[in-house]
Amino acid sequence: MAGADVIGAAICITLLVLVAYVVVGSIMTTSGIVINAQDDMTRSQEERLGTSITIANYHYQYDTWDATYGDLWRIDFRVLNKGNQVIKNINKMDVMVIKGSDPPLLYKNGLGTFETKTWRKVRLERDSDRNAEIINPNQWDPGEYMYGQVSINFDPSTTPTQLQVVLANAVEATTVTEIYSE
Repeated sequence: MAGADVIGAAICITLLVLVAYVVVGSIMTTSGIVINAQDDMTRSQEERLGTSITIANYHYQYDTWDATYGDLWRIDFRVLNKGNQVIKNINKMDVMVIKGSDPPLLYKNGLGTFETKTWRKVRLERDSDRNAEIINPNQWDPGEYMYGQVSINFDPSTTPTQLQVVLANAVEATTVTEIYSE
C-alpha cells in the first residue's frame, strides 16, 4: 500500500510540474508576442513622427486630346522630403486631385495609363545637383525631391483644384492654394 501512495504522489508531482511548465510557457509566449507588437507600434509611430513632406511646386498645362477622355491637362508637381526618415517604399504613395467639392480623383503610384488612374511619371533626384540619385537608389532620402505628373480630364482653371500626396504611413501634403497654369 505504501508503494502505491509513493507512486501516486510521484505522478501527481510530475503532472503538476508539466501543467506549470505549460502555463509558464504559454505566459512567456504571449508576453513575447505582446512585447513584439508594442515594439512594432512604437517603431511605426517614431517613423511617422520623423516623416514630413511638403509640395514644393505644382502647375498644370494643356497636354493633349484623347479619343476616350477628350481634353487632358497634365499636372506637374515636386514634393520635398523634409523629415529625417528615408521613405523606402514610394510604390505605396498615392496622389489625389481634389476638384471643388467633388470626390477626389485617386491616382495609384506607378507607370500606366490614364484609364487606370496611375501616375505618368515619378522620378527622385537630389535638388542640389539635379544628378541621378546615387545615395539609397529608389528610396526617398531627406532633402530629395520627388517629381511627378498626373493627367486629368478637366480644366483646373474652371473650378478650385488642389493636389494631395499621401504616404503609406498616412503622412500627407496638400497644396495650400489652387493649382496654377504654367
